[in-house]
Amino acid sequence: MLNKNQLKAVMANDRFIFLLAGAGTGKTTVIENRVKRLIKEGHNKMLLISFTKKSAESLRRRINTELETVVTSTFHGFCYQALKDIYKLDIVTEDQLLISGFTNHEIKEIDCFKRNNQTNYLVKKYNQYLRDNKLFDFTDLEVLMLKKMKSDKLFSKRIKDSFDYIFIDEFQDTSDIQYELIKTLKTSTNAFFCVGDPDQSIYAFRGASKRVIDLYLKEFKAALYLLDLNYRSSQEIIRLANNLIKHNDNRYGKKLVCFIKEKGHIDLKYFKNTEIKNQYILNEIRLLLNRGIKQEDIAILYRNHFVANKLKDCLFETYFERIQLMTIHQAKGLEFKVVFMIGMNEEILPMSQIDIEEERRLMYVGLTRSQRYLYIMVNLETHQPSRFILELFRS
Repeated sequence: MLNKNQLKAVMANDRFIFLLAGAGTGKTTVIENRVKRLIKEGHNKMLLISFTKKSAESLRRRINTELETVVTSTFHGFCYQALKDIYKLDIVTEDQLLISGFTNHEIKEIDCFKRNNQTNYLVKKYNQYLRDNKLFDFTDLEVLMLKKMKSDKLFSKRIKDSFDYIFIDEFQDTSDIQYELIKTLKTSTNAFFCVGDPDQSIYAFRGASKRVIDLYLKEFKAALYLLDLNYRSSQEIIRLANNLIKHNDNRYGKKLVCFIKEKGHIDLKYFKNTEIKNQYILNEIRLLLNRGIKQEDIAILYRNHFVANKLKDCLFETYFERIQLMTIHQAKGLEFKVVFMIGMNEEILPMSQIDIEEERRLMYVGLTRSQRYLYIMVNLETHQPSRFILELFRS
């Protein structure tokens, strides 16, 4: 059953909409019900863009329609399907790059530079390799699609005429190039429904633009709808998340409201060294398992992999191999009954060379993955405790 704000968003008749949807507020449920409503009303020419193959496939399953005119894809997949019959599109693979002498670190650096429309000697070398071997990467696909939409009127008309309704999920992760591409899809009659949360914008290093939401609201004159009722996390977790994120600017005044009546469990711990911290985590996991919580419902989140290296070995040795270990970036879009956040230190989270508001959003994303149990862990043998800890517990 939809709540009042969800129902408003599903039934809204505005041509251009931005749905400001906080963590755990049911945005995918709204997209699903709005699409089904439109199909029921006889509308069947729709494009649904999500940012990962996994989320696009999940959305496709939830909508569950056999209509070929309802297309669910990523930006890259959409561009590939539109261009594949015009160009010979051989997409470069990571294995090809490794065989050619590029290292894993160089591949990541190239990806970050290209997504941010920047260049250095490594990017030049990489682009030359693509040209020599007649290969494309995903960023090239978006640029090629944008050029084709702007220069080929027949192609542009064919693409535009295919979709009366365009949905874009995780809109806060949109890059400048992707936003320009979105604008080329606009006709005199089609409608856009964009969903996002600026508080969960954590992909600036991949080219996500901080200004796309403001631009969309201004240039499309989009109506703003709000989802702020969180169904995921317990009261104390929501309180800490709100305490933290209120220190950021340009948030559209959003504050999560907790639906769950349960207070939840918060545990802030400081440790003299890594060994003591790891032993504490193992002991807590045993207690949680004895309470009936499954290993798969427990996640250990961190900023960088090196923070968890020794812990991974400990979990394997104690047969806790189904515990979920991942970076906070990897955990975005997921939820767990139990979350351990480790490495909550200065120069880990936050890192001094990265925008402080982006770092605060990253911690916010980690916090809001947890449903009931949240452990925040500081290792005193490395750096000072994260400044965010004071913000968490200061109302």
